[in-house]
Amino acid sequence: MPHDAKTIRQVAKLHASCISQGFLSSLGPRFLTVLYRAIDQCDTAVLIVEKDGTRVTGFVTGGSGMGSVYRQMLRDWPRLGLSLAPALVQPHKIKGILEILTRRDSNGDATSLPEHELFSIAVDPAFRGSGTAERLYHALNDHFRASAVPAYRIVVGESLIPAHRFYTRMGAKPVRTVRLHGTSTSTIYVQNVTS
Repeated sequence: MPHDAKTIRQVAKLHASCISQGFLSSLGPRFLTVLYRAIDQCDTAVLIVEKDGTRVTGFVTGGSGMGSVYRQMLRDWPRLGLSLAPALVQPHKIKGILEILTRRDSNGDATSLPEHELFSIAVDPAFRGSGTAERLYHALNDHFRASAVPAYRIVVGESLIPAHRFYTRMGAKPVRTVRLHGTSTSTIYVQNVTS
């Protein structure tokens, strides 16, 4: 069942505040709202949310690549266009958008990596240390297991030391280092969900 508009807006705001160093956050909350609405509506992706009452305390997303999510976003082209309008006057953002849209597979030889992927995970700072991240991660594992997905990948920027510790603690294994945006490198982890 799709999430309501207020929940989607809270997810977008949480992404903007917790994943602030990423390119997608630089496109603003309106764009993130369109993105998370598309993930929620896409048949090949999932948005799992944890709440305290009506307040979103954390979320995780995953799926089988972003291509179908981008196609879902294009179905809402008026909102997508409005959300991207401020970025279209900034050449570096246009370059970043084109890089995302034209990148076939940022992970190198896709044949040796799982097709499915954890897209994003974030927890409200007030709820960190409460087990929220672990519950969300397990919920994504359960979703993939129920869909007969044996494993999924996670791409983690080299500077995100707490994220590396979290994924290692959760049982993900580092399998490859890749260069994604210019000179920055990322580690690809693989999480098996069959056991």
